[in-house]
Amino acid sequence: MKARVLGLAGFLLAVAPCAGFAAPEKPMRVFVAAAQVEARKDVDDATRKALKAKRDEAREARRDAEKQLKGELGKKRDSWPPDKDDELYRLEEAEALAEAEYEYRKIDPKGIADSVQDLKESIQGKGVAGRKERIILVDSAADADLVVEVQARRSGKTLPTQIKPDRCFVLFTVGVGGAGSAKSFARLPASYRPRKFGLWAWRIASPNPVKPVFTFESYNGGGEEFGCQGQAANAASAAIDKFIEDNHPILMLR
Repeated sequence: MKARVLGLAGFLLAVAPCAGFAAPEKPMRVFVAAAQVEARKDVDDATRKALKAKRDEAREARRDAEKQLKGELGKKRDSWPPDKDDELYRLEEAEALAEAEYEYRKIDPKGIADSVQDLKESIQGKGVAGRKERIILVDSAADADLVVEVQARRSGKTLPTQIKPDRCFVLFTVGVGGAGSAKSFARLPASYRPRKFGLWAWRIASPNPVKPVFTFESYNGGGEEFGCQGQAANAASAAIDKFIEDNHPILMLR
């Protein structure tokens, strides 16, 4: 892991204009859209049980491997050999994917469309969210450097007695747009994760040949019924802004 981080750091230094000077970042054009999906109230009982079993097996496999690796290599993961870190990373991603497949069994196109609007408004700084200066919204994927697609959303209540949900999540992807560079996007580290204090968003899956996009999930942080889904969209917009900030030098290469 250290070697990978150092390699990326060296690459970023190589593309910087000059030492001691930070050029202003050029905003990136982003198209936000809803995934083309069919409404689904739920899956059948057999499928639900199969998805749950797959989730539980993936979780158990990750836990067992993590326990073994920590026993062999210590609790500080950043000191592990890169191949061992990759080994656990693959299991973590498999668990995250299995969790998403189980949790997003219900598909509500209207809810997805609402989250798209919430996300656009959050990027523009409406409500409590600050405007994302690194992002310029465009009206088509062809005109965009990046395409953000809302795949699904879900919600839940901490207590059954609550009137409205207080835990809301949005599942979304980030991929290259028609005006972006697929070659540059492919250079992004597959292990990328948005890291920022107070950012309620995480990577679910990295790009692969079948699905060449990063998949993320955002969360409202819990404990607040009012504007639950809007808060989850705010977390999504912050994650997209952070994605651009962290990867801007590579994304701008042509």
